[in-house]
Amino acid sequence: MADTSPPSIVVVGSGLAGFGVLRELRRRSPEAKLTLVTLEDGHFYSKPALSTAFAKGKTAETLVTSDARKIATQLKLDVRVGREAEAIDRTGKALLTTGGPVPYDSLILATGATPITPPIDGNAAHRAIAINQLDHYDRFRRELPDGARVLVMGSGLVGTEFANDLVSHGYQPIVVDMLPLPLAQLVPPPVGEMVRDALAEKGVEWHLGRKIISIEYKGDTPGYIATLDDGTFIDSDLVLSAVGLRPNVRLAQEAGLDVGLGIKVNEFGQTSDPDIYAIGDCAEYRHGLSAFVTPIMAAARGIAPSALGEPTEIRFPPLSVQVKTTLMPINLLPPSRSVEGEWRVVEDDAQGTKHIFVDVDGIMRGYVLTKDKCEERMEMDAKVGEKV
Repeated sequence: MADTSPPSIVVVGSGLAGFGVLRELRRRSPEAKLTLVTLEDGHFYSKPALSTAFAKGKTAETLVTSDARKIATQLKLDVRVGREAEAIDRTGKALLTTGGPVPYDSLILATGATPITPPIDGNAAHRAIAINQLDHYDRFRRELPDGARVLVMGSGLVGTEFANDLVSHGYQPIVVDMLPLPLAQLVPPPVGEMVRDALAEKGVEWHLGRKIISIEYKGDTPGYIATLDDGTFIDSDLVLSAVGLRPNVRLAQEAGLDVGLGIKVNEFGQTSDPDIYAIGDCAEYRHGLSAFVTPIMAAARGIAPSALGEPTEIRFPPLSVQVKTTLMPINLLPPSRSVEGEWRVVEDDAQGTKHIFVDVDGIMRGYVLTKDKCEERMEMDAKVGEKV
């Protein structure tokens, strides 16, 4: 006889991806046995909100929108908080944790990404705060003096958003990056120049094309001294690290699953083991990594039915992003890094600029909108993939 017992699905990770797929699973299957394994406390908060929480006056406590007990009741979850997922027994179909083995019919890895730690010398290099979890943000808020000078390592999305919010609230951000312009991997140079100049006008100090060699304690007074590769010394009260994230693939790699930059998955979100899925920052989809909210929700809508026995292809919408820099509003859809082509300026006037990325076949593969032209985001999304 066929086994008619409810499926047992285990999710590792309590971030947006983990809870997103759990909600989809429960919506589709009221009877499934759902287990959440997390090293954190299991409270739900929006990790993308961490980079703008300061500007909104949020504390670590007010960022939490649902506590673990409430979510467990709502979704009828077996929640294993404070448990580390140590290994996967693929033959026995069990997740091995510090609280004992957890059997599964399907296992979904939502292990996220970990901050990259650049090689920096000095007795205070370890004090740089990479805000990737709630406790990191709590430490940042506790250690930030009024009107502080804050050294920001990195001028990508997170670093630029923090610089924008800090300078807008009376702080003095100093941004250091090896690249020549902020958001250099996402926008064409003219837009990077606009961001740099708009934030500099309000007081952001930029050290672009430079590298931090060391971070030392000041000595007798609180604070830090950073040394750049050109010999410049930077005095700061706090150091933020926003140099990027690396997908957390350890669990999958040690289990023998295929990994690249992330955990490789197919169109259904399945790894090289058909009973194991990956979602969110840890997953490498066929188009590459997708570390934003929209692709996570899209992946959850495909992975949940697939894990329940109904293979459903993940359908990603245009993966456009709103850069939360209030001093220079930007909406963008970056082209895949593997696509060859060029940026073209389409409009440049008092209402803002519009750039499009056109590949070698004349197909539009991405765009960047600034200022008032950000309102054209949906219209531009619809044009992606069209011949220019």
